[in-house]
Amino acid sequence: MNHFAVLLFLPTLALAAEVFNGYETYYSRLPNRLFPSPSVELEPFSLEGEPEVRYVWQGMAAGRHHKVELKEGKIILDGRTWLAKSIRAFPGEVVNAGDLGREAVAYFATGWACVENTPASASGTAARHKSVYLLRLGRSKPQGWKLPSLFASCQGLRFLNGQVRFDKLEYRYRSGKDEPAGVVLHEYAIKSGRFVPLAGKRFAFFVEEGNVYRFLLD
Repeated sequence: MNHFAVLLFLPTLALAAEVFNGYETYYSRLPNRLFPSPSVELEPFSLEGEPEVRYVWQGMAAGRHHKVELKEGKIILDGRTWLAKSIRAFPGEVVNAGDLGREAVAYFATGWACVENTPASASGTAARHKSVYLLRLGRSKPQGWKLPSLFASCQGLRFLNGQVRFDKLEYRYRSGKDEPAGVVLHEYAIKSGRFVPLAGKRFAFFVEEGNVYRFLLD
């Protein structure tokens, strides 16, 4: 292997050698991240006479002023509304009015936004699933995608060759065992608004039995 090829492999080798304490830590090490800037936290806000609390943030992000609001199951961003019909859900996922609310955070990049939250109703192993909504900005019609939820995060989104890429995680098991031994990370891209599987695949195994948040890449 020549010297140049060795340099190309160095980032991958470094990731493989590291024990990760949480998926956000792993995602923060990935190259070509779509949302490298910190998240902003939405705050509760209510108006007199309104039965439901809305969650709002406004300020400067990614070089411009933005305002995002969660109200009655709708995402309102920069004056435009994303209804359920505006969002394509990954197979097996469902756009739900209760996905986003208290403790929701948002990320911004040029032309893109992402809102994520662990639903308040989630408990036990359901808390491993996070609702992640990717939104395309600046289009004539609101366009968005709900991504696969297991250990998901806006931080895991990448932008490469004009495509948004992300991983769908699923458990891997050892023969005869009920507890998962690790996860498989299947890479997908969004092409022409659709979810398209790619050849990329990575494997991780849990380094402590029963702890699904501490893992090492194969």
